[in-house]
Amino acid sequence: AEESTPIEPITTANGGKVYTIYLSGIDTRGEMTAKSRSDVNIIATVNTDTHEILLVSTPRDYFVPLSISGGAPDKLTHAGIYGIDVCMDTLGMLYDIDINYYFRINFGGFVKVIDALGGITVDSDYDFTTQNRGENYVNGEQALIFARERYAFQEGDRQRGKNQMEVIRGVVKKALSPEILTSYSSILSSLDGCFGTNITYEEIAQILQQ
Repeated sequence: AEESTPIEPITTANGGKVYTIYLSGIDTRGEMTAKSRSDVNIIATVNTDTHEILLVSTPRDYFVPLSISGGAPDKLTHAGIYGIDVCMDTLGMLYDIDINYYFRINFGGFVKVIDALGGITVDSDYDFTTQNRGENYVNGEQALIFARERYAFQEGDRQRGKNQMEVIRGVVKKALSPEILTSYSSILSSLDGCFGTNITYEEIAQILQQ
């Protein structure tokens, strides 16, 4: 199993914490693999003092220097081939930040997480084959289609990044709903093996409760 030693989050002047989390979506189904291309690369900064979440998406095909490439540019998605630490270090170099934690999931795990939450609501900017413009309540497979589509859009991968962040907003909103907050421990237990992370369940509980 891959390991990444967490960096302690920043403590704010008011005693809150600022967590920077790398969200990686890999292009496989079935069992989680230690190394695979990373098609979703989103940095989430969670401030428990201001109760705000900032999301930054970097398209998979952007050419950037990988942390192991000696300055030579490569597609960001290829960083995942070398493991989660290379992904985190590469984005940390790109944005000059420290990334505290990672959450890594593949297609199959993504579908299971959305379904375990009972589906989510997303807001679509466009009408296309699988969604209608505006708010849509989607299950796991529908959310996956929404998050993966890019060829239908003029902005391609940029619009896909927006849609992926919209899915995250939907997940956060649903995860903070009363029915989920009272049962999140059992939900996480039922999803064991569906994702990889170096965030402890206790730390997840602290973030949700703040």
